[in-house]
Amino acid sequence: MSTSAIILAAGEPRQMSHFQPMLKLNGKSVIRRQIDAFRAAGVEDVLIVSGFHAGMLERHLAGETVRFVKNKDYATTDMMASFQCALRALPPECDRVLMTPGDVPYLNVETIEELLHSSKPVAIPSYRGSAGHPAMIRKSCFSSLLNYKGERGLRGALAQWKKDTDFVPTDENGMLIDINTEVDYQREQREQTRVSPVLTAALTISLGETCIDERGVRLLECIEQEQSLQRGAAKAGLSYSNAWLTLNRMEEALGCRLVERKLGGATGGGSSLTQDGLDWVARYRRLEQKLSEALLEIQHQEFN
Repeated sequence: MSTSAIILAAGEPRQMSHFQPMLKLNGKSVIRRQIDAFRAAGVEDVLIVSGFHAGMLERHLAGETVRFVKNKDYATTDMMASFQCALRALPPECDRVLMTPGDVPYLNVETIEELLHSSKPVAIPSYRGSAGHPAMIRKSCFSSLLNYKGERGLRGALAQWKKDTDFVPTDENGMLIDINTEVDYQREQREQTRVSPVLTAALTISLGETCIDERGVRLLECIEQEQSLQRGAAKAGLSYSNAWLTLNRMEEALGCRLVERKLGGATGGGSSLTQDGLDWVARYRRLEQKLSEALLEIQHQEFN
């Protein structure tokens, strides 16, 4: 099924001095964010309706594989007219479109993919009962939209399918956010530069007064890699005497041999982990991974 994305970027800003599609958030313009989201969702044909600052917008997107169509009457027409310009420029094989205004910076890839799974004539993402962007519109609607001359512009035109519209629920509220004023832009700039809390923790297994921690497990791993206690200690950043002390304390607390020492001779000697040593390293790393996963879940619940 052939899909095209339509970005309506023709209108002149009414409540701010900046041209919204080219505003940057965290180093990337709004319209490039939109293009990236559509591409990540597998949509290759991206059609941009330009008008105000058309030449500047084309230069801004030089190198992007996108198509442009110009709404020459952008100053006296509304978004519906721009959308109709886009519909007339679609390839004949296009079966559906994804349409968004050029001032919505946070299109969500997973939400776009959910819209494309809908079999209804129109599908719109919904966050807690509020409709957002982009809208998915099937080819069966194109003719009626091209001929629409009613009230309320594009919103009124899509209302023809109100009873047959799929409102796709999402937990991403970004699709509701647009940038229409300087206050909107300043708010989103603050959001983009805000540092999110990150939970971290180090795993320690306490055995009486002795602890199995990253320092001891790292020593065991280095001994196994180097097949030598002396070289393993150096690789782990420990002195030979501290390595001996750490190893002896762990073996005493666990009640088993962790390292097998081989005396010198024809084979040159060396050290390697016993099966118990290998098992304890594997157990520690396994618990460490589970701890990390639990922290991510807690972080998501508490801060996101």
